[in-house]
Amino acid sequence: MKKLNYFVLLFGVFAGLLSSCSDDNIYNTYITEQISPSAGLSITTMGDGNFTMELTDSLVFRAALNANSPATAFKWAINETEVSTDSIYVFKTDRSGKYQLALTVSNADTAFTQKADIIVREGKYKHGTFILNEGLMGTHGSLIYISPEGEITPNAYRAVNKKTLFTLTEDMFIHDNKIYIVSQKSDNPGNTGGLTILNAETLKEELRYSFPDGQINQPTHISVLSKDDIYMRNAKGISVFRLSDSTMTFVEGSEGAHWNTMAVAHNKVFSTYKQDAAVMVIKKGATKVSHKIRFKGLVSGIILSSDGKLWVSDETGTISKVDPDTYEIIDAHTLSGRAAQLLKRNPASSQAAAPHITAKGDTIYMSATKTEIWCHIFGINQTAQAMDAKKFHYIPDSEDYYNSPNFQAYNTCAVDPVTGEVYLNTLMGWGGYRHRNHISVFNFKWDYDPDWGSLDVMTRLSRDYSGYLDYPSNVYFTHNFFNIAKFNN
Repeated sequence: MKKLNYFVLLFGVFAGLLSSCSDDNIYNTYITEQISPSAGLSITTMGDGNFTMELTDSLVFRAALNANSPATAFKWAINETEVSTDSIYVFKTDRSGKYQLALTVSNADTAFTQKADIIVREGKYKHGTFILNEGLMGTHGSLIYISPEGEITPNAYRAVNKKTLFTLTEDMFIHDNKIYIVSQKSDNPGNTGGLTILNAETLKEELRYSFPDGQINQPTHISVLSKDDIYMRNAKGISVFRLSDSTMTFVEGSEGAHWNTMAVAHNKVFSTYKQDAAVMVIKKGATKVSHKIRFKGLVSGIILSSDGKLWVSDETGTISKVDPDTYEIIDAHTLSGRAAQLLKRNPASSQAAAPHITAKGDTIYMSATKTEIWCHIFGINQTAQAMDAKKFHYIPDSEDYYNSPNFQAYNTCAVDPVTGEVYLNTLMGWGGYRHRNHISVFNFKWDYDPDWGSLDVMTRLSRDYSGYLDYPSNVYFTHNFFNIAKFNN
């Protein structure tokens, strides 16, 4: 329930009033009087000057006049920025955090300022895991949310906004407390595509935009550097969308961009090519590829590392660490055997839309679109199999699930950068069989013996969620986007 909490700041007349539309949010206030050094104005404060509110609430502050020494001017400021000159100020924000409210009241003789701290609690969806379901033609995309405590919200967008996402939702990106979701369909007919923007803490929809016919064709991936630097991979290459004037510009040199997740580091976008063994670099504000980083094989995955560098995998079985500023390959390890095979792209008909690598620190996992997961720990240059979910029946389902002719891992595995748990999405098959599915979360405990040079693992299924998937585009961890923001500043 949305709440309005009223605070009365009184000058000269000392009384306090505070009310709320919910009985569970009543504050007790204590009034003390302070006198301005110059005669004329007095101000009252409420308690210790600290107020706490939910992100969806509002606080209403009222400054009352003293008939004996009337104020002639009011100035309200939030974090030293003036926001109002009325006698009433309504505080509302779209992001959590600590804010300082200052009210300055003045008349012909003097001025006096009162300050208070406002703590806005974090929204439900600020931290956690999202899984974006693409859905099918004739259905709609959906957004799954899993809290840090493991509680799942199956269709979080619909639960908040009471409506559905566009059809064929392909990818999402979190930037500046907003979630950007790109889709291949919209409210317009044809392949025009759509963009949905949500508040990242509440999931409240802020924009639902249908691209005009011809502006973009079949967008599949999105990365955001600012509201006017929204990069979208599409059938032609990569285009940049300016939200301020709704214009779209093609990025010269991005022809043939591969259908895979773009990485963001240091205010640049990094993307792969379909047929060129290179990573393209697009600087913020640019409409032309500024550089190509060359590799020995076609690139199958590119992600930001925890220390602000890039992890890049290619079809030679190599994982490289790259400096996003100098484009230098800092170090590279070439894997062998099955692990190397999982770094190769699938045939065009079944290629993963997500990177073939996922990392927590220097522990890198790979699965391609298989049910077996391998791990390479870069710091010790050791590789081992983590598990084979199909072979050892780690997913809690019956034999017919595994023996279905189209049983599959849908897209690649993904590791939580905070907990180290690894997510694997599996489907029984295509069509109606897709409704029998699992989100399986695994915990791998690694033990390395330097004397024997052996890397061993203890595997445990932490959690499993059944029946929530509908062709998942990818798994997204909010912490990864906080990491991107940290290195963009």
